Amino acid sequence: MPPASRVPFQALRDYLNSLLSPDHPDQALDEVPAALRPELEAFLLGKTECQDEAGRRVVYAHDLAAWATDLIYGAGLTSPLPLATLDVAALRAATLP
Repeated sequence: MPPASRVPFQALRDYLNSLLSPDHPDQALDEVPAALRPELEAFLLGKTECQDEAGRRVVYAHDLAAWATDLIYGAGLTSPLPLATLDVAALRAATLP
């Protein structure tokens, strides 16, 4: 992997691993990094949906964990995601400590 790809790859990996934490809360869909939202929305088709008080679509923590597991250990992304297009700061901000 070229050095320029290591930082975004690690940020993506850290973000997905944080979703596997048993302490990860339910989360509004619009809080998921933009580059990953289409993948998550496709994964959520047919799953139970809920909304928060502001009317935003909320994703259950167990669905986030299942999605992250699928990306890390299963099918992966359905279409290539150029690492150079990832917003590393947004991934890091969305990652649980």
